[in-house]
Amino acid sequence: MVNRAERLTDTRRLQLGRMAVCCVALGLLPACAYLRGNGNGESATSGSAYMPATFDGVPNSLEDGARDAVSIRADAPTSLLDVRRRANQAADTLQEYLASEGYFAAVVTPDLVEDMDMTPRLDVDPGERFTIASVTLAGTGDLPEEVLTRLELVSDELGIGTWAVTEDIESLDKRLVTTLRKAGYAFAESDGIDALASRADSTLELTYSLSPGPRVRLGDLIVPVDLKTRPGAIRTLRNWQPGDFYKPDTMETLRTRLRSTDLFDGIGVKIAENPGTDGYHSVELQLSEGKRRSISAGLSVSTSEGAGATASWERRNLTGVGDTLGVDAQIATLTSELTLSYERPNIGRYGRDFSAETGIRAEQTDAYDLQGVSATASLSQPFNDHFTLSAGATIDATRSTDYELRSAGQDEYVEQVTLSFPLGATYDTVKQPLDPQAGNRIALGVEPGVSVGDSEAPFTRITTSASTYRKITDRLVAAVRAEAGTFLGDDDVPVDRKFYAGGGGSVRGFEYQSLSPTDTDGNIIGGDAMFAASAELRFRHSDRWGYVAFVDSGYAAGSIDEAISEMRMSAGFGIRFYPGFGPIRFDIATPLDRQEGEDPVQIYVSIGQAF
Repeated sequence: MVNRAERLTDTRRLQLGRMAVCCVALGLLPACAYLRGNGNGESATSGSAYMPATFDGVPNSLEDGARDAVSIRADAPTSLLDVRRRANQAADTLQEYLASEGYFAAVVTPDLVEDMDMTPRLDVDPGERFTIASVTLAGTGDLPEEVLTRLELVSDELGIGTWAVTEDIESLDKRLVTTLRKAGYAFAESDGIDALASRADSTLELTYSLSPGPRVRLGDLIVPVDLKTRPGAIRTLRNWQPGDFYKPDTMETLRTRLRSTDLFDGIGVKIAENPGTDGYHSVELQLSEGKRRSISAGLSVSTSEGAGATASWERRNLTGVGDTLGVDAQIATLTSELTLSYERPNIGRYGRDFSAETGIRAEQTDAYDLQGVSATASLSQPFNDHFTLSAGATIDATRSTDYELRSAGQDEYVEQVTLSFPLGATYDTVKQPLDPQAGNRIALGVEPGVSVGDSEAPFTRITTSASTYRKITDRLVAAVRAEAGTFLGDDDVPVDRKFYAGGGGSVRGFEYQSLSPTDTDGNIIGGDAMFAASAELRFRHSDRWGYVAFVDSGYAAGSIDEAISEMRMSAGFGIRFYPGFGPIRFDIATPLDRQEGEDPVQIYVSIGQAF
C-alpha cells in the first residue's frame, strides 16, 4: 500500500512519518518489478533496447541493475523534446531503483541536452545507504505465546543493521502472514508496513501491522448435493479430524486428493468465516465433475523390440464411488494382449485401493513363445504419504515353449497353471511420475507361488528396485536406478517368470533379452537372477525440448553374483520433446564393449522417461 511519497532533500533530520510502505522509502517493489523498460513507459512499443541516458555516480555493485532499470525498448527519439522527456523519465526510474536498494536520499539529476546527437547524462548523488534500525510487530497482543515465538523467529530474519532493501522488507511481510496462517489463522492479513526514516542516522524503524483474525479449528467437509459422485466417497478424502487447527498444507493436500481422483474439472475449497455451534469452521467444496469416459492411444518404436501400438478405453466413476472400469489393448512385434481392469479407491479410508484385472496375452521373443490367460486381484494401503504396502493373488494359465527341452533339441510346449500371492512395499517421494525432477523410489516385491501342470515348482520370486532423482540446477537433473531379482526354491517356473536383460526397459544399446543366459545352441533361456543399473543426466533446454546422456549396465544369469560379474555396459544420447503431458523420448545407444554379431546402435521411441 502507498500512503504518500516524500524525498529526503535537506540536511536536517527528517521524519518521513508512518507510511504503509511509502513510495520512495519502501513502496518500490512494484517499481522494481517493471524496471526493465516499464518505468519509462516505452516497453510496449517496437524498436530495439537501448539506454536513453548514461549515468555517473551509481555504486559499483548496483551498476548492472541500474542499466537494466533505465533501459527501454523503443524507436529512436524524433525530437529534442523527446530526448529530454526520456532523460527525465530515466532519472525518475533510476532514483526509484536506488531507493529500492536502500539509497532513500539519492538524488538523480539529468543534464540539460541542447543537441539531439548528444546522449543525456544522469548525475547521481546516492547519499548514505539506509539500514534497518528496528522491527516491531503490531496487532499481535492477543496471540498465544507459542505463535508469538514463531513470529519473532521469522522477524529476526530481517537482521538489525542490514541494508534496507525493499524486496527484503516486503518479503518479511508475506512471511509473517504465512506464519500466522500455518499456525491456524486462516484469515490472517497484513494491514501494511509503517516506516520511520531518519536521515541523520540513515536508518529505518519498521512496524508490521498484522490482522490475525480468529484461530480456525476445522469442522465438517460440506459436499455439493448435485453431483453424481456419492458424498461418502468424497468425504473419505478429508485429511483432518474435527477440531484440528487450519493449515494451508491441509487444504493443499485436500485439493491434491480431489485432483488425483480424475473426477473433477473444477475444484474450489472455501473455509466458512463464521464457526458453527461447536466452534468449528466447516470446509465447503465447490466441484465441477468432468467427463466420465476417455479413449487414448499410443505408439512405440525400437530397433531391438520392434513397433507397437496401444489403445485404451476408460469409464470413470462407474458406480458413483470413484471406481474405474478400463479396457487396454496392445499389438506389438513381441507382445499382444487384451486386458479388462477394475479399480475401486478408498475403501473405508483414504488410500486403501482394490484393483482387479483379467486378460489374455501372446508373446513371441527370442527366448520363448507363450500364450496365457490370467486373473489377479490386489489390495494396497498407504501408511503415510510415501510408504505403501500391497497384497494380492494371481492365477495364470500358460502354454509356452520349454527352454530346457529346447536346449535338449526338442521343440515342445509346456502347459502350466501358476498360483501366486504377490506382496509389495513401495517408498515413493517422486511427484512427477512421467518426468521425475526430485525424490526417491524404492520397491520390494516378494511373490510366493506354485506352478502345476506339465512341470511343478514351488517358488518365491523376489524383485527390488531403487531410483533417485536430484535437481542439480533449474535445468539439469541427475537420475540413477538399480534393480535386481532372484528366485528362492524351485526355479522350474513358466518362462515368462524367468529374468532377462537387454533392451529399452533395462540395458539400452543391446537387443531385447540378449543379455541373458543361452543354451548350447545360443538360444536365450532366461536366468534365475538379474541385476541392472542406469545413470542419466537430463538437461531441459527449453519448455519443449530437452537432452539426455546416459549409461546403462546389466545382465541376467544364474545368480546375482554371476549377473554382476558378467555385466555389460552401454552409453547413449537422447532427445526429449515435451508436448504438455510428459516427455516423448528418442534414445540412441551403443554397447561400450561391442562383440561380434552385435549391432552398433539401437534406437528407441516411447512416452515418458526411461525410469
